[in-house]
Amino acid sequence: MSNARGLFSATATRSETGGATIASTLTFSGLSGPAAAAHIHTAARGVAGPVTVPHCGPCESGATGDATVDATVLSAIQSGGTYVNVHTAKNRAGEIRAQLGTVATIRAALNARQEVPKPKGNVRRATGVFTATATKSDTGTVLTWRLAFSRLTGRALAAHIHIGPRGRTGGVAISLCGPCRSGARGTANVSGATLAALEAGRTYVNVHTKRNPGGEIRGQLPAVPLTITP
Repeated sequence: MSNARGLFSATATRSETGGATIASTLTFSGLSGPAAAAHIHTAARGVAGPVTVPHCGPCESGATGDATVDATVLSAIQSGGTYVNVHTAKNRAGEIRAQLGTVATIRAALNARQEVPKPKGNVRRATGVFTATATKSDTGTVLTWRLAFSRLTGRALAAHIHIGPRGRTGGVAISLCGPCRSGARGTANVSGATLAALEAGRTYVNVHTKRNPGGEIRGQLPAVPLTITP
């Protein structure tokens, strides 16, 4: 069963009653036999729990499903308290399993026009792109990011994620790199006020140079949808 694996993806749309509708897809391969059933269970990582949402049974890879969950189940999903389990005849309690988390993608264009205060020098053509994936699970939230830039007035001395709304400056929340090369990438753990600001759209990426130590190019990050809202 070392080759057994699968992937579960879903889109949840919150309802006015506080619950949500979930449209999901499950793929798998390398099982010890046919998939007899697959479900979403409620329990913490490493603990067995009851079936909350049936997905399919028997199942073929690529199986899709639609389900409606109440507010209690939705809360468990968002807090990392649910998992997907695929069952076979040889492993009736489950052959492959994964804890559910929330994933969001982020993209922001950086330029000098967004900087506050206005940067010095010939920065009209200075640009950048920041992309990231935020994964929220029962173990925390991790940001996996990449930063590219070009035509700066000099070397990028540092780049950070700051907390602040568009048009205003704010303190450093996450150090990305320093000094930086275009194409830099990394990961960062996010929690507390920084996570709240990311979800609210109150963060921005700033690239600093010697000519513009306060920031030469900047890009406001869009609100990161890690919480399912109406």
